[in-house]
Amino acid sequence: MGGQADVNLVTARLDVRKATTPQRETEDGHLGPPRALRDGTLVNSPYITALAMEGRVYISSDADQNDLVTGQGSYADTTPTLMLDVPEGVAAIPLGVFLSQDGTVAGGEILVHIEIDHVVRYASGGTSEAVLSSRTDMPIPNACRLYSGATAAAGYGILVFGGNFVEDVVPAVADNINWHQFLWTPTVPMFLVGPAALLIYTYSAAGAGPSYYWNVKWAEIPSSDLE
Repeated sequence: MGGQADVNLVTARLDVRKATTPQRETEDGHLGPPRALRDGTLVNSPYITALAMEGRVYISSDADQNDLVTGQGSYADTTPTLMLDVPEGVAAIPLGVFLSQDGTVAGGEILVHIEIDHVVRYASGGTSEAVLSSRTDMPIPNACRLYSGATAAAGYGILVFGGNFVEDVVPAVADNINWHQFLWTPTVPMFLVGPAALLIYTYSAAGAGPSYYWNVKWAEIPSSDLE
């Protein structure tokens, strides 16, 4: 074999080796390649991981490193300890709530319950707490607000978690740390389509509000993505 046949064979081999990168349209209308490894292998990330890479996962905690959030001395549907306010046009995906009790509340157990609601529950006041993206360059600012000590509109949502702590943090080897802290993660995916809310109530039968180290984690997508 020689001449033109050899040229055709080489050309065919080069054509086979060519790698083409598929294009995808992003939310803002731009075309770009999917994420891939250096050899061109496409990366198939879990959904939340992909959102985190885009900067759509958020973590909120106290703006001051050594500050705590204080709960209530009794239950009232208008006084959540923490509340995630989800505006219209946004869908929030709750990812976790962490509470670690600090100090003591003598004489009564500490109760915690978490609920979701499909209406506007934020009414007034409170502190809009610090929020940082899973990408620290914050390419997409958070649309939801996490409040502590805010007043909520009266109403009841759906309970998604309930539990209690013992009232004292005992500095002894026999003490069980699991009595004083917990991490709640949803057992099923939840899409809080705004207006909506995630409400976290903590209170004590002793009449004194418990205090915690804490953080709340969630993801955000445009609610139109669910249509």
